[in-house]
Amino acid sequence: MSQPSIPGLSDVRLAEAAAWRVHLTEIDADTTAEFEAWLANPANTQAWAHVSHPWDYLSHQAHEPELVAARQAALGDAKRASRRYIAPILRRRAVGAIAAVLIASVTIWGGAQWLQRPDDYRTAPGERRIISLVDGSKISLDANSDVTVRYTKNSRELHLLQGQARFDVAHDVERPFSVQAGNQKVIATGTAFNIDMAGPKVLVTLIEGHVVVLDENVRSAAIAINRPSSVELKAGQQLTAVDTAPPAIAPVDIQRVTAWANGQVIFDNEALSSVVARVNRYTKTQIVISDPKVGAMRISGVLNAGDVNSFVDIVTHYLPVRAATNDAGDIALVSEAKN
Repeated sequence: MSQPSIPGLSDVRLAEAAAWRVHLTEIDADTTAEFEAWLANPANTQAWAHVSHPWDYLSHQAHEPELVAARQAALGDAKRASRRYIAPILRRRAVGAIAAVLIASVTIWGGAQWLQRPDDYRTAPGERRIISLVDGSKISLDANSDVTVRYTKNSRELHLLQGQARFDVAHDVERPFSVQAGNQKVIATGTAFNIDMAGPKVLVTLIEGHVVVLDENVRSAAIAINRPSSVELKAGQQLTAVDTAPPAIAPVDIQRVTAWANGQVIFDNEALSSVVARVNRYTKTQIVISDPKVGAMRISGVLNAGDVNSFVDIVTHYLPVRAATNDAGDIALVSEAKN
């Protein structure tokens, strides 16, 4: 007795389902009276679900030439097998051929799913890397950052999960390039821009070209929110977005914003909590601030990325704070007024 290729289903029922799938495709029909009669059996319904799901998935989702060619080859093999099969009595010699078509279909479906998975690029603390994409676009990924990339026939979809990155986008008007960061989505066709997920804020800086920034909070809101759902940026402008307020747009120094790519951290009258969040990307020894008043203090300076000791020296010299090592080995910045 043959063993079922899928637990709970016999090869015979799976072969029947595969043959019906091919037959309906051949006659360009969704159903027939004979098929409905066959489908009335619960075991046949289960077998049909196993066969039709991957086949339908390919029909609607797989546009890659390799998958299209493989599916066409599988259909050709299945046609030859089903001509011997659709009959009152299943011919056992057709079972192997149709089962092989079933396996090919499932294998192709698995390959399609694999191709749909985004690529994930990460950096460790202190590490920076440049990623060249297949279309000629480039990602400069800052330390302790994470970005996913998913290219399809009609779109280029990226998601900055944490950290900071610069995106140099190859021009392609037919395939928009989008980057999701928090609740902000940047849409471009060919340009260069920088995104920094700095604590609760998302900073989008346009280096050159043109981008539109969509506010997903507004677009998905059930009630009207009194702020625009999209903003266009000009070169040299930076959008600052937080969940609780409308986005703010201001001119910035591009050299300062992109200094991280050269191993520098430049901060100009910036909140200490925001600066610490960036400094922490470059070192395993973390700096922590538990007092909101300390975090709100402002500071300016230039720092070599990863030089945490120099940063602590600058902070404790110019601000009324002191540094202490906590039980976890991190550096805590506390107010000098505290004992």
